Amino acid sequence: MSGTVPRQHDEAAEHTDGGGGVGVGVRQRHLPTAATAALGVVLLAEVVVLCGGLLSLWPILLALVAPGTDPASTARWSPLGLGEWALTADVAMLLAVILCSALGSFVHAATSFATYVGNRRLYASWLWWYLLRAGIGVALALLVYLLLRGGLFAGSSGAGATNPYGFSGIAGLCGLFSKQATDKLREICDTVLSTKGDGDRDRRDKLAAAVPNGDHGPAGL
Repeated sequence: MSGTVPRQHDEAAEHTDGGGGVGVGVRQRHLPTAATAALGVVLLAEVVVLCGGLLSLWPILLALVAPGTDPASTARWSPLGLGEWALTADVAMLLAVILCSALGSFVHAATSFATYVGNRRLYASWLWWYLLRAGIGVALALLVYLLLRGGLFAGSSGAGATNPYGFSGIAGLCGLFSKQATDKLREICDTVLSTKGDGDRDRRDKLAAAVPNGDHGPAGL
């Protein structure tokens, strides 16, 4: 997948048998109307829950990370009236990252959904992509957040060391552009963890080349 929406091909996919025979075309099956409607309702419910949770969390987060606030202080949060949670500044920041990354993932999934439903090209094989899209964005945003907090703000302490607007914005972009964020992390890992030798080749078993023909080990074994 590339770009803003996943590529769902209309042409038949060709499968060639192991004997090198003629390929057999298999046309993808469109997502049934009932399943399409259910997926649309799930996406609508998702954005309502995410926006409601973020709106109720944001004032609490700003109060917890305000300058001069005790890092050990807590605040009560009742998400959509479903019980009360005692939040510290770090926990509130993690929740904001989760909600904003899921919101960014929703934008990506909803744009794709509307595009392909409008063109009558929504296939059943892509159902799990829409269902897992938010989870992928949240997991990636959490990793990026931990890297930023650990690498760029390691010397900072206290609740005021975090910028909720900046981190939430980055989390939303990670959810919206998961592929680009993953590619960037891969570039960083290639740079930081680069090696001069070929590890796989260096770890090959060289015992067979060192042992004379016919001698499979010490005598008596």
